[in-house]
Amino acid sequence: MALFAVIYGYVDDDEFVSTHRPEHRSYLRGLADAGELVVAGPFGGPGTPGGLLVLDVASSERAAEIADNDPFYLRGVIADRSVRSWTLSMNPERLTQP
Repeated sequence: MALFAVIYGYVDDDEFVSTHRPEHRSYLRGLADAGELVVAGPFGGPGTPGGLLVLDVASSERAAEIADNDPFYLRGVIADRSVRSWTLSMNPERLTQP
């Protein structure tokens, strides 16, 4: 498996984003339970609202498929996104700490 970073930029509508957040988080929990989602979370300000998913999947195509099926994408919360291969080179043990 390989690591991929999915970087989201959200629409500028906090209420709209919040409306769809529970469905999005449920989807992410399923990915985590399946072992495909390593970490995820929103970006803080300042700057464009958005978030980051780090996926442990076989290919960039699978990472894009996950992004395509995210309720945030399906409901129009995602204004832009990118999928990039990503290498964890420092402190991998931090990902396993509670």
